[in-house]
Amino acid sequence: MLICLFGPDGSGKSTLAKALAERFNKNKLKVRVSWMRGSHTLASLLARLLSKFSCFKGFDNPYYQISIPQNFKRFWQFLEFVSLLPILLARFLLPKMMGYVVIAERYLPDFIVWVAVTTKDEGFLKSTWAEFLLAITSKAQTRIYLTAELKELVRRSNLNEGFLRKQIKLYDVIAQAIGAYKLMQRT
Repeated sequence: MLICLFGPDGSGKSTLAKALAERFNKNKLKVRVSWMRGSHTLASLLARLLSKFSCFKGFDNPYYQISIPQNFKRFWQFLEFVSLLPILLARFLLPKMMGYVVIAERYLPDFIVWVAVTTKDEGFLKSTWAEFLLAITSKAQTRIYLTAELKELVRRSNLNEGFLRKQIKLYDVIAQAIGAYKLMQRT
């Protein structure tokens, strides 16, 4: 079984994943909690390198303090996609095939939103790569979109309001497209 949890930072994914894992463990099931986000492996290494150059300095990617120039964004999106594939296989698909209940604390929708926001390209959601990843997401037995009020997300995540607002807009579109349950965390 694969349980897909997704949503912005501070929405309660980790808390819910932990509670689910404890419950499944009590029922003697093999459980694996896994997560993903953009900028994996090769993309992450390159982002760290690019952060050293002033022409890539910026705030589109809040973790590496870089901005990808528009003429470079398609290449960057491809690099992110290719870098994701080994993570998808090792952390999610193989454990599922080995009989684990896999709780995806962050999953492909989080990756798609991350890439779209950090490359300033909402059109990425309609790309062949994103559509492929959403088709895989649709195979998860349970898909849950967790979110909260914007002010609460800002407080919990320490990300700026504009960045989170962009994420929420895209998460809403994805949740509807894949038929996810939406849980709004209350304070």
